[in-house]
Parts: sequence; C-alpha cells; structure tokens
Amino acid sequence: MSHIRNDADANYLLSTSKKSIHGVKMKKIFLIISTLLLTLNTTPTYSEINLYITTGFTPPVSDFYASVLTEADKRLDNISIRFETLPAERSLVLANQGLNDGECCRIPAVIASEYNNLLPINESFFSARFSAFTKHNNSHIEKFEDLKPFSVGTVAGWKIAVIRIKDVNPAETHIVTTPEQMFNMLELERIDFGVMGYLSGLKSISSLKLDKITAIEPPLVERQLYLMLHNKHKELIPVFDKIFRQMNDDGTIEKLYNDLIKKLRQ
Repeated sequence: MSHIRNDADANYLLSTSKKSIHGVKMKKIFLIISTLLLTLNTTPTYSEINLYITTGFTPPVSDFYASVLTEADKRLDNISIRFETLPAERSLVLANQGLNDGECCRIPAVIASEYNNLLPINESFFSARFSAFTKHNNSHIEKFEDLKPFSVGTVAGWKIAVIRIKDVNPAETHIVTTPEQMFNMLELERIDFGVMGYLSGLKSISSLKLDKITAIEPPLVERQLYLMLHNKHKELIPVFDKIFRQMNDDGTIEKLYNDLIKKLRQ
C-alpha cells in the first residue's frame, strides 16, 4: 500500500508540475500578445504635411490654379494644401528661400538660373496662351510676326508679349498700363490688335461688356507651366506627378478649365 501511495504522490506531483509549466507558458504568451497590441495601438502616426503654395498670377488664372489644387488636396493622403496669391516676384523669392513650400506655376527653363531651389512637377496641368484680340473677325493672325503691318497694343505686365511685340516691331506699338486701357483702345479702333493672356483677356471682355471683341484662334504662342516645389519637398514630386496625371487622364483638369471659360463668357 505504501508503494502504491508513493506512485500516486509521484503522479500527482508530475501532473501539478505540468500544469504549472503550462500556466507559465500561457502567461508568457499572454504578455507577448498584450505587448504587441499595446505597441500597435501606440505606434506614432506621421503628421499631415501642410504645404503653403503661392502664385504670382492674378484672377482668372489664379482661380483656375485654386480649383486644381483644391481637387488635388482632396485626393492626396496626409498632404494638405493652402493656396494664396502674392505679388509675382515675392511669390517666387519666398518659395525659392523655402519660406513658402512652392510656387504655381512657371516655365522651369525661364526661372532655373535665378531660382535654383525650385524643382518642377513633371506633369503640367496648365498651358499659358498668349492671344491676339480684335474686332476684325476675318483676320488671319497665327503668329507674332503676322502682326507687323498693324497697330498693336499690349499691357506692360505681360513681359513675354511685350518682348515679342518689340521684336516684331509692328507699324504702331502701344504698351499700356491696364487691360481695360488696351480693350478700350480696341473698342474705339485705335489699335487693330491687343495681345495678352487668353483667360485674362476673356475676363476683361466680360467685365467691360465688349461683345464685339474676340480672341483669334489659335493663340500666338502657348507654353506649358509647371507647379514648382522647394527642393526640401523633392520626395513629393512623384506624388504630385501621379495626382496631376490622374486628373489629366480622367478629364478633371479639362472640366475645371472649361467651367472657368463658361463663367468668363457669361
């Protein structure tokens, strides 16, 4: 009987030992799982990137930029865009210094030497169009050189137009201070053609109610412009490339542009 009791005691001790070991293992597993869950729950999330983008353009071009960047802001994850209009030179300088995050929108080759901290997004969403406006609907003007026999006006702030017109040297050249002055000269037929940006020209025609003046198609010159980011954000270039490409491919850019044209022609 004593032998039997000893065997029973041994079995009891063995069973108790196994349960104890099993309990320790379960506790370790529980602690590991708890630690992992705690780690996952407390893993820091990256804060949202806030970009301050400015432009030197005025309405209606800046209105179009705003509509495109607002849509991009909706599609971008963890990136927020604030957009504002500043004087042209100041907008470029502050962006180049990194005080602002980017500038919308420029021809990279034109500003590269002076503002070398700015890098272009490869996908363009806007082409600047310089158009000839006139009351003579039967005019065949396709390039700046075709303006040579005529009286031509432009606005001092439109540097590309001023330079090209001076190069052509028309029969008469009038460089005025405001678009309103130029379009009033067209209306009074003091000049044959007025040259400036297409969208800005449409805005002036609409605001002045000059329904006899139209833009000649095609534009005299068209140049693609690009959003420029400060080089501290160079890792975001592929992100914006993808978003702008999507917006071009799905027709969003075209729709926003056409909506603006309709508004300007009302």
